[in-house]
Amino acid sequence: MKMKRDAILFDLDGTLWDSSHEVLLCWNRVLKPLGRTITEAEMSRLMGLTPREIGDVQFPDLPPKERYALTDCCLSSEPPYLYERGAQLYPKVRETLVRLKKRYFLGLVSNCTEDYAQAFFHAHGLSSLFDDYETAGRTGLDKGRNITMLLQRHRIERAVYVGDTGKDMSAAQAAKIPFVYAGWGFGDVKDARSMANSFSELESTISSVMDG
Repeated sequence: MKMKRDAILFDLDGTLWDSSHEVLLCWNRVLKPLGRTITEAEMSRLMGLTPREIGDVQFPDLPPKERYALTDCCLSSEPPYLYERGAQLYPKVRETLVRLKKRYFLGLVSNCTEDYAQAFFHAHGLSSLFDDYETAGRTGLDKGRNITMLLQRHRIERAVYVGDTGKDMSAAQAAKIPFVYAGWGFGDVKDARSMANSFSELESTISSVMDG
């Protein structure tokens, strides 16, 4: 069987699912006993950031050691909840991934923790649809370097990265692969060269990018 050397790599939050409601609940369970809370607007600006970046944005009033410890505590509260309950997959994610899997190597590259990625795979039974994944929580690297590392690990010849933020586009550029903007997600990327308005549009959009 011929190995698939064309790959589609996906961001997670804002691209495959929306876990903002569930994550907000988990965080406030940790923060309220400390006299703190986090709002939906604050949570939305944290989506896609690395753990260190999240601490810097959300808890700038705390010394670095306390800031990152509190961030880690909040982040560690998410996977057990999501592992059992999941979150909101975007429409047609499963069906579209099944079709794309027949033609492409599918990967996940996210700034989330390792356990968070595992919760996503388990809760929705999607692990069999992904050939590999990488997270900032596992490697400590930024998204661009994680994309590059995953591609090198599998000797991928051509790939695109699908994400919903300007940081996702910058990561794809750093890895020197095309970027497809997920227009249904959290971000607003006005200068993306390629865009899909829904997950089901990805097949035609990615085909155009790969073959264009």
